[in-house]
Amino acid sequence: MRHNRDDEHDEFGDLGDYDSLDDFGFISPEMTEEFARFIGDRWRLVQDNKPISVDISLATALTKSPAQWLDAVCIALNLGLRSPARRTRHARIEAVIANLSRIDDLARCVLDLPPHARAALRRVLENGGSLRLSTLERDFGDMTGDGWFWSEQPPTSSLGELRRRALLFIGRNASLRKSTRATVTPIALTAAPKRPAKIAVIPQELREPLKRILSDDAIRREEERALERHMAPPDQLLLESIEGLRAHYDMRGVALPLPRDAVETFLRASCKSGMNPMMLWTSIETRLEFFDDNAHEIRSMDDVCGYHVSELATDFVDQRYLQRWTLDERRELITTVHRLWSFLRRTGRIGDEVFEEIDHAARRLTAGKRRLNLIRRPPPLGGELVLARINPNTGEEERFTVNHQRLILVWLTEFHQDWRTLLQRCDDVTDGGEKAQLIHELIALEPAVCELLVTRLDEVDADAAAHWFYEENVMRLSVW
Repeated sequence: MRHNRDDEHDEFGDLGDYDSLDDFGFISPEMTEEFARFIGDRWRLVQDNKPISVDISLATALTKSPAQWLDAVCIALNLGLRSPARRTRHARIEAVIANLSRIDDLARCVLDLPPHARAALRRVLENGGSLRLSTLERDFGDMTGDGWFWSEQPPTSSLGELRRRALLFIGRNASLRKSTRATVTPIALTAAPKRPAKIAVIPQELREPLKRILSDDAIRREEERALERHMAPPDQLLLESIEGLRAHYDMRGVALPLPRDAVETFLRASCKSGMNPMMLWTSIETRLEFFDDNAHEIRSMDDVCGYHVSELATDFVDQRYLQRWTLDERRELITTVHRLWSFLRRTGRIGDEVFEEIDHAARRLTAGKRRLNLIRRPPPLGGELVLARINPNTGEEERFTVNHQRLILVWLTEFHQDWRTLLQRCDDVTDGGEKAQLIHELIALEPAVCELLVTRLDEVDADAAAHWFYEENVMRLSVW
């Protein structure tokens, strides 16, 4: 199971020396901007976990910034990067400090900000120059999508606009950490100390000049108008999530276990209650993709079991996405599933029994502090469906079960892919007639379908399959 978000520095190492997308061999020129931002967000979170002082100077903040971000600051301030005077990191830092130390240049930088970003800057100043990040994100939006490679893909959030101009820096409150260490007692050492909160900080020497610049009444009125207009973003996020939802269902072209109108109603209701509909839709879309992959056994909402939620948050996301999910992200995915199923029960779309299965699974999975408490499937009886398809020649549905998987595994390991000898051996084994019938079904398959069944053999034990073939009856019952 994944480690939590706080351990991400160990996974990615020091990311500050990478200058561009091209520095990473696994990022090709064909990578989409969205995917680059997705990976970049992970790296940005690593950087944002590093300690920062509430009284940090601009020079110290810039020195600790990744090279990409320092380049982005130079670009945003129109300092240029190709000049011989800007070729070294030290020279770029000095150029940024010199620019922001001149009141006219600083004022120009502030006035060029989007009004909503300027209002966020004012909020931090009014709090003394630093503010808890969660409070700031609550009122001015988070930084999802801002990524890492800011000189190539500038951040677009309000806080990102401030960061790429070196007006705001983010990290964990190092000042709080020092004071906590100074007052700790031997008894307190028996409990794990809480990590300092993330804070947003304006460099110390910029605070007074920024106050003078932002004291202009005309600037304040512009910010107030922007804040009034910015009350609409939840509606915009809702519109984008609904568009994504409809596109997903239209692309599938087939009925999914989760009705589209139910998901749309859920997103609208969640938005009214203050949740971010785009974040919810991202989790729901992952769930719908899981339904697609397991369509052979999930045909309606009543078919969803607790172990499905466990597999969704573990094996499925690990296999589907290149970048591994953090523990917090897996928890959020499970929480969204739980919220959706609660909504479906309240609106009469599922019964209490179905909801209780998901409710129990969600609580069990998220009960552990350092990992998910996994839910395993019960051992198969044999009739559990692993693949269903429509035969292109007959137009009829063909269903293949764990029994078919067991026979394929025996064919591979015991009989060296010799169907004829395997059939002959059926004369001497328990329930040989039933097994011979299943073998004939497998022999009739196109090679590609048989290979697909082979790819799903991970959970089948070769010794157990051999024992079943020689000694046990064929059971058509299913516990999945």
